[in-house]
Amino acid sequence: MSDNAQAPWSSLHRLLAEGCQQGVFTAAAVVVGLKGEKLWEAAAGRVSRDPEAAAATLDTVFDLASLTKPLATALALMLLAYRGQVFLESCLGEILPEEWLPPDKRSLTLMSLLAHQAGLPAWRPFYETILAAPRNERPGLAPRLAAATPLEYPPGSRTLYSDLGYMMLLAVVEAVAGEDLDSFCRARIYRPLGLPLLGFRPRSQPGGEALAYAATEEGLIPGRSLYGEVHDENAWAGGGIAGHAGLFGTAGEVFQLVAALYRAYQGDTGGLFAPAWARRFLSPVSGGSRTPGFDTPGPDRSQGSAGRYFSPRSAGHLGFTGTSFWLDLDTGQMVILLTNRVHLGRDDKAKIQAFRPRFHEAASKALGFGG
Repeated sequence: MSDNAQAPWSSLHRLLAEGCQQGVFTAAAVVVGLKGEKLWEAAAGRVSRDPEAAAATLDTVFDLASLTKPLATALALMLLAYRGQVFLESCLGEILPEEWLPPDKRSLTLMSLLAHQAGLPAWRPFYETILAAPRNERPGLAPRLAAATPLEYPPGSRTLYSDLGYMMLLAVVEAVAGEDLDSFCRARIYRPLGLPLLGFRPRSQPGGEALAYAATEEGLIPGRSLYGEVHDENAWAGGGIAGHAGLFGTAGEVFQLVAALYRAYQGDTGGLFAPAWARRFLSPVSGGSRTPGFDTPGPDRSQGSAGRYFSPRSAGHLGFTGTSFWLDLDTGQMVILLTNRVHLGRDDKAKIQAFRPRFHEAASKALGFGG
């Protein structure tokens, strides 16, 4: 394990070791900070269950899974909205082609999709249909399949976390920006912030084959590589760039990106993000517990992944592979926790669900919060 194990961080050191020993994950990388400043970082375990596997380090690249939603798709729309190229109140029918957008989806607003209030179901196994299509048609199929899926509830009546909404938002970003989500985010967000690794399809990038990746699993598509290829089946089938999953990065780069958002939220006008737009995207929407792209701890913080000591005015997100970040907008607490929990079995969610709040509460105490 690489870290500074001295107090007040020794409890975090012990928890990471415990997570490896108890089979919560084989690899973890963590950054903890306050008000945008990094105070502690650590890596633990090995990149896979193979006892001869390389040790995880702070340079290990993780499949960020659904962190893609806030840190790629939502941020892309934030920049496009700031530039006046798109409006969050706009309907899909004003942006996407009518030949594949059914009538019941044309009135859905970008805001309803961002906040998971558009009436769409949570998930569908689109990868089966996508993989049956010619290879050159696969990248654009997921948004069309999502659009063709019947609504499950009246839009705006409740919140239901949905991959399908972000599949359609991918099509929105690419239609407005005139380039794919990966190219847009790398050129307009990640590279300007000095983040060279953050992005999609990392193995296809220069030097990408030489990077160290935390292992995931074959999942529902036999024969897939465990290293450097997106774990989410729908994203993988479509070529690796998706609005709901596919982003890869290191803990340090995720921290830098979240820190830039925090500084903008606090009014810093010298960064990439405009303060007014950062506040809009990090604040809950009316009638829901989510923001446009981000999650919040919810009313009962004792049950949440961020633990008891992040304030109600916090924003973050979880990823299915075992990743997460939380940012407390009141106190400035920041915790990036990346793991590869799916490598030990995707269906065993209980271990990571128990580990996350314990780790966040220990981090909060190390930062001087929570007594």
